[in-house]
Amino acid sequence: MQRGFIFSLLFAIMVAVFALKNANKVLIDFIFGKVNISQALVILISAILGAVIVAIMGSVKNFKLKKDNKELNKKLESIKKEKNELMLMLEEQEKEVLDIEEERDTNTLDENNS
Repeated sequence: MQRGFIFSLLFAIMVAVFALKNANKVLIDFIFGKVNISQALVILISAILGAVIVAIMGSVKNFKLKKDNKELNKKLESIKKEKNELMLMLEEQEKEVLDIEEERDTNTLDENNS
C-alpha cells in the first residue's frame, strides 16, 4: 500500500513538473467552440480525469470481486454443512455395521457354546 502511494505521489510530481514546463497557450477546438487555454492546465486536467477513470474502474472491479467472494463463501458454507451431514450419516452407518457384527459374533458364540 505504501509503495503504491509513493509511486503515485512521484508520478503526480512528474506530471506537475511536466505541465509547468509546458505552460504555453494552446488552442483547443471543441465541436461547439474553440478555447485558448494553458497547455499545463490541459495536461493536469487530463491526468486528473485519467486517475478518476482508473479509480472508478478499480472500484467496479473491487465490487465484483467482493460479490463473487460472498457467493463463494455461501457455497463453501453449504458444502461444509453437507459434509457434516454426510459425516454424521457415515458414523451412524458404521455404528449399525458394528452393532450387526457384534450381534453376529454374539450369536456365533452362543451357537458354539451350545
